[in-house]
Amino acid sequence: MRRLLPPTAKKAGTDRIWTLLEKYKQMKPHRDVPNFVVFITLLLGGYDLLRGVMHTFFLNYSALHIAGLDLSAATASDQLRLLGVFGISNFETGIALILMGLYAQRLALAMLGAIPLLYLLGYFTIKINVAGYEPSHANWGGAMPLMVYMSISVITFLLGMRSILKGRRSIF
Repeated sequence: MRRLLPPTAKKAGTDRIWTLLEKYKQMKPHRDVPNFVVFITLLLGGYDLLRGVMHTFFLNYSALHIAGLDLSAATASDQLRLLGVFGISNFETGIALILMGLYAQRLALAMLGAIPLLYLLGYFTIKINVAGYEPSHANWGGAMPLMVYMSISVITFLLGMRSILKGRRSIF
């Protein structure tokens, strides 16, 4: 019995790529999500990639000069490892936000609302778990940019939801 192949399977390699590009062009983005949401999502994704670079490739510099960690203690390698793992998650979040901004705009809007809530949850759980220990003497220089990041996320989420509920699409 002969197996029937889809038309793209019979084409040469470059023809398959052109066929996939044509299919990509036919994909329609969610027209109800405002353009400014996509723009902000892409910017925040890029910023997360920058944070990932700082927390991994420039780990020592970030630990000493931005976070203000004391690396003379016996736990220095543990501190650096945790900061580096956080950098890996920044890469993941950055790539995810960029892909959502390009291909899944409704999901991008949902993530802009979810990310600040998750950081808030993390803040309180960390606060509860470190309650019995000596307070941190680190500078945590990245805290203020993170607050700006969270503010931008919340404001963009709220404005995006408002635009969707009112049935408007920004041309930003």
